Amino acid sequence: MSIDLPGYAKAVFRYGRPVVLLTALIMSIPGEIHLAEVAGWEAVTIWGVTFNVAWLMPVCVSVYAACSAVIADVSKRLGLPNRKSALAGAVAALALALAAQDVSHLIQLDYMGTSWVLVALVSAIPPLVAFHMLHMAAAPESTASEVVVEEAADEFEDDDENVSAKPRRRGKPGRPGLTEEEVLAAVEKLKTAGDEVTPENLGQVLNRSARTARRYLSQIKRRENAATEPQHTGTLQLSI
Repeated sequence: MSIDLPGYAKAVFRYGRPVVLLTALIMSIPGEIHLAEVAGWEAVTIWGVTFNVAWLMPVCVSVYAACSAVIADVSKRLGLPNRKSALAGAVAALALALAAQDVSHLIQLDYMGTSWVLVALVSAIPPLVAFHMLHMAAAPESTASEVVVEEAADEFEDDDENVSAKPRRRGKPGRPGLTEEEVLAAVEKLKTAGDEVTPENLGQVLNRSARTARRYLSQIKRRENAATEPQHTGTLQLSI
């Protein structure tokens, strides 16, 4: 079913989260830069341009933590092969971001001093982050958006027949699929009610899971693109 949220709740849901995330990332920058400077990173000159390498540490800590959390969530929802690695990376990235802030402020307020152990640990952050990001990028054979499109082809027939006429994979029983008209009607219902057309909201209207609703939306999007770009033969990329 469709949930009609009050205006202030919709504003918080839509705009509050990115504002809080951006604010938290900005507040984390000074401590992470200071920690990098304590570990020995300093200004370097490349092609006549002087740049402080320590300024890049927030990307390796806070931004990495945010990216790992998103990748872990998407991998879990879509059942991608790298989901365990992404989840472990997200937890490790969060612990790293917390530790970086604590240690930096403890040093700045003279509660503790630097040591060779601290320098060695901080120095290891960039290569470890690079290794884990490359590992997650190389784990699945195809991208998450391609996986959704490939699975979506099983939901609608080319002649708009019900998907229940097709044999189900792996012999698992389940409810019959929906026609394209039924899905489009549900989408229009959400738009009429002023609700955002998301897999979660569409799944509630159709009484299906969010993952199934995402497949329906992907198939509709592919047909719309095919109608507007009949000569397009490249890989469809969707935002998920």
